[in-house]
Amino acid sequence: MTRADIVFVGLGAAAMSLAIRLVRDQYPGRVLFIEPHPDRGDDRTWCGWGPGNHPFQSCITRKWPQWGVSAGDQSVVAGHPDTPYEMLRASDVAALAGAAIAERPDWVVLGNRALASAERIDTGWRLLLDNGDEVQTTRVLDARPPALSLQRPWVWQSFVGVELADHDFGQADTVRLMDFVEEAPPIAAFFYELPIARDRRLVEFTQFTPEPADEHAMRARIDTLLAERGWQGARVIRTESGHLPMAPIPPYSKEGWMRIGTAGGSMRPATGYAFHAIQRWADAASRALCTGKPPPTPQRSGLLDWLDGVFLESLWQNPRTAGSQFIRLFRNVPPDALGRFLMSQPRALDIMYVLRALPVRPMLRAAWQHGWRRT
Repeated sequence: MTRADIVFVGLGAAAMSLAIRLVRDQYPGRVLFIEPHPDRGDDRTWCGWGPGNHPFQSCITRKWPQWGVSAGDQSVVAGHPDTPYEMLRASDVAALAGAAIAERPDWVVLGNRALASAERIDTGWRLLLDNGDEVQTTRVLDARPPALSLQRPWVWQSFVGVELADHDFGQADTVRLMDFVEEAPPIAAFFYELPIARDRRLVEFTQFTPEPADEHAMRARIDTLLAERGWQGARVIRTESGHLPMAPIPPYSKEGWMRIGTAGGSMRPATGYAFHAIQRWADAASRALCTGKPPPTPQRSGLLDWLDGVFLESLWQNPRTAGSQFIRLFRNVPPDALGRFLMSQPRALDIMYVLRALPVRPMLRAAWQHGWRRT
């Protein structure tokens, strides 16, 4: 039997972000990590408008001064020097966090192990692993995704991406955040393009759908795009895919068991951005744990959750407007204000800019419908 003060179930972004801070802040307790898949490699990237310093600054692969959105014959390019768009690779984040964890000889990473069952005891929790080992701990921080059945207006964000190399792709100073496709998907569909370098691109196809989309069909759509652009000869060096629940997952913390990361509600429902919100939570959680207090649950703004629901409801009512809606936002909202809004750190004036940019009547209809459904 092994004893620990904290057990992380899953070594994802939230666990790594808190772990590196606990090492930095000299947390005195013993920590254990249970991770079924410890060698994920470059299985994903985390992007967004960086909110300042965080422990993974050295892992930023690239920053872009401007970003673009297009739909049909409409296109807009925006940017602001104070809010560059940044990219971090999962492998770089994992390497930095792993090096920090290795500094603590009393901390243990149980790789290729999964949690089989858990029992509440007087001193905390008794955990049984899939190999029969037992762990007793005071606190469990659980990053496993909960089983979800999403109801309107909430949707799944399904994505499939390929990173390409050994080809001259052209300019590399503008991120293509959303290039909407013309065919009518259930809610919305667009291509996302990160120009990592002139000879390196990450191209993703993303869909907002009521149920997780078919990954094989999405990969075929990417292959079609590559053929159209003459990129089919580029070398594919890695792939990534996933299904994100675009919904306000409520935080959970009870009797020393807390859900963290996306599972705990750190992800923004209308955008899928989570990494930078996790950094803010990890700062607060480390301060609390290092002073003997329980960590706070991931927090979101109730107002932003409401606005996200109204926006997604408007897309349910008229999916073909998705591209024009985002064009209006990126054209009419100051870039720094929109970046703060999308990263869930808006000022009051930023919210006013966003509300003023969207069409009034469709938003009022969506607000009424969203309110009726909630009631």
